[in-house]
Amino acid sequence: MAPTANDSRAPAPSGGIVTPEAVLLEFAEAGLGSRALGFVVDLGVRLGLLWAVLTGLSLAAPALGETAVVVAVIASGFAALLVYPVVCETLWNGKTVGKMLVGLRVITVEGAPVRFRHAAIRSALGLVDFVLGFGSVAILAALVTRQSQRLGDIAAGTIVIRERQAGAYAQPIIFQPPPGWDAYVAGLDVSTLRDEEYVLVRTFLLRVHEMRTQPRNERGQEMAAWIAGRLRVEVPAQHPAETFLVAVAAACQARHVPSTAGPDGWADTFLPPGAVPPPVWHDDPLSPTWGTAPGSS
Repeated sequence: MAPTANDSRAPAPSGGIVTPEAVLLEFAEAGLGSRALGFVVDLGVRLGLLWAVLTGLSLAAPALGETAVVVAVIASGFAALLVYPVVCETLWNGKTVGKMLVGLRVITVEGAPVRFRHAAIRSALGLVDFVLGFGSVAILAALVTRQSQRLGDIAAGTIVIRERQAGAYAQPIIFQPPPGWDAYVAGLDVSTLRDEEYVLVRTFLLRVHEMRTQPRNERGQEMAAWIAGRLRVEVPAQHPAETFLVAVAAACQARHVPSTAGPDGWADTFLPPGAVPPPVWHDDPLSPTWGTAPGSS
């Protein structure tokens, strides 16, 4: 069975997450106080927009007719309650007006930006989180979950972080082609690989040195075979699975993050103090053929 983005066998890097922009992000989940403040601001924005629409409808009522006014009022209430957060979080990279003012942002549990489906699920479950019990359901869920998630976050696979604090700890993580694999990486077509699948590969490579030998090898071989099937290629024979996965990660970054390239095509790697680098940056004692290219002896 292919791994999924929520597969418990692919834990996120300790102390943070890795974003799709290849950034190791140490973050702090938003607390109840800041989330409540953001919610109050958004509630004020919603009520303000609703008041403006209702005022306009009251002035236009004689021309529109009673039925049209009733339909417009219902549609306006629906938009203020459900559509507003979906539009804002989708177009503003996980932010609403309230979250932007407080310094919060919604991201997926893998560190990716939220998309329409994430925002729609969060908004729909907001009826349960905030309407039932006047917010007590959301508060209880945030208190008992490890990442302070309300029901909408759990269902959508999202978390809310304090963006301003997180930004101070962002450091770039660049995967370089393994020694001698430059031509292989350049010819590797990764266009069929989805963002979620790239997230799994990258997360695994950033955690390999925290895994025991046997689970590490088994997980690497399983993931390499699955990714090779997605790319319709064969894992190069006589080479460790991790080497192939590093080549895939490097090819993905070359395709999607061209701004990270330096004069020789790849940026210098920078690690936060105390961080353990993934195997791409040094010879791996568990991979005896690490420095050889496919087809070499």
